Amino acid sequence: MPSVMDTRDVVAAPEDLRLELTRVIKAPRARVFDAWTRPEMIRQWFGADGRTAAEVSTDATVGGAYSIAMESCEGKGASKATGRYTKVNPYDLLQFTWEGSWVPGEESLVTIHLRDVDGGTEIKLIHDRFNTKESRDGHNQGWIGILDSLVTTLSA
Repeated sequence: MPSVMDTRDVVAAPEDLRLELTRVIKAPRARVFDAWTRPEMIRQWFGADGRTAAEVSTDATVGGAYSIAMESCEGKGASKATGRYTKVNPYDLLQFTWEGSWVPGEESLVTIHLRDVDGGTEIKLIHDRFNTKESRDGHNQGWIGILDSLVTTLSA
């Protein structure tokens, strides 16, 4: 069971096409930020629904690109998320565009806010600019699993 001190999974009003998730991780902010920006760390935790991050590349600078290729452990196929960093404020804020191979042509925006709280670091993930409510809801489920994996990995 993940060591979660605070969990709020909130999907905004359907017309907003935005989701927001918050977790508290028992880890320093610098370590949490590095987990989002260093390929060797991303491979340790990024994945949901039986997927693992098989190939990861990042250039965590404004305008830099990232790519995360995920494979299913059951051999059910691969998927890929790509995008560009739009804001990078080390240890506080990370923002990047997001395009998943499972939703071609939909470029959305992910913002990660980090702040110190008692016992660790609060992560607030905001993902918006979805084309449909179905895409938003599917991403919500994916992010829940991914954040749970991050909590488990960094709180160990």
